Amino acid sequence: MSEDNQKLQRYANMRVSQVILDGLRLFAKNWFKIILPFLLFTLISIIITNLLVIDLNWQYYQMTPTVEAIYQKDPTLITDADMNILLEYLVITYLISLITSISGAFFTALAMSTVGVPLYREYTQTNGNFKEEFKGSFNKNLLIILLIFGIFVPLGTLLLFIPSIILLGFYIFLFFTYREKSIESPLKEARNLSRGNFMKIIGLFLLVSIMIGFINFIYQYLITFVWNFNSTTYVSWYNPSTRNYLMIILDDLIYYQMISLIFSPLFICILTSFYTSIKARKQLGYSFQKGSYVMQQRYAQASQDEEGFYCPFCGFHMPAKLKFCANCGESLDFES
Repeated sequence: MSEDNQKLQRYANMRVSQVILDGLRLFAKNWFKIILPFLLFTLISIIITNLLVIDLNWQYYQMTPTVEAIYQKDPTLITDADMNILLEYLVITYLISLITSISGAFFTALAMSTVGVPLYREYTQTNGNFKEEFKGSFNKNLLIILLIFGIFVPLGTLLLFIPSIILLGFYIFLFFTYREKSIESPLKEARNLSRGNFMKIIGLFLLVSIMIGFINFIYQYLITFVWNFNSTTYVSWYNPSTRNYLMIILDDLIYYQMISLIFSPLFICILTSFYTSIKARKQLGYSFQKGSYVMQQRYAQASQDEEGFYCPFCGFHMPAKLKFCANCGESLDFES
């Protein structure tokens, strides 16, 4: 087999564990290059989010003591006025969560879009300049990504997660296909590539989320020893008369966003190796049938007057089909 074909075989035959390991290596090797767009878009997201919700947060902190007092009341003594306060408090809390989620997801999707294809070029060692690939990421199809992953996914997260899971599982490879000029519909191509891989995609996403969440839990415990303010000081930052935008933004970045920022490129790195594996299967002729991928032979098994079997990988002829090719050693047990 040619060197290119050998690379395709390696990518196509990768197990999930190998996909994860390759993604981790890609993350470690390219972190300094890809962290810059994530840092830029994270800072923009933090600034915009806090500007949008700063007054809502002030109302939230003002109402919290009253709401806590209502919670401590005997349920039979709660009045209509109390219920109105609870409802207003609930609406404010929901709006803060909604704005924060959409802003964060929107700029994260933007950052992932700018590094997805450059990472793929780097991983597969194909021609391409990282800076030029970065510039080329801004095209009209980017709007589809921002709409799905920047708006619909965070909205779905606030609706019991089910819509978000479906969108992630069906269209996650859009981060790569939206740049492919050879296909008519990036959305359809992303869906076709994800077919049969829904649970693996969600599993990889959950794995990365759990890893980052665990590290963030430890970080927040440790950072409180050096970055800790009493509630009066913290609330005073939001008070219109003593408002401190700089400290609000710094607190959000240092206490809440630091670990997410450092590890935010990890998922797109693992996704890159997974996308490469699935794309290699497609190039080699695999098709999804009955819950697994099966090789569609690109060589005739034999002519009508010739008995035997041709290896679909290297074309070697054998008197009969074996479990492994006698020439290249590839497994021929496609349906196992």
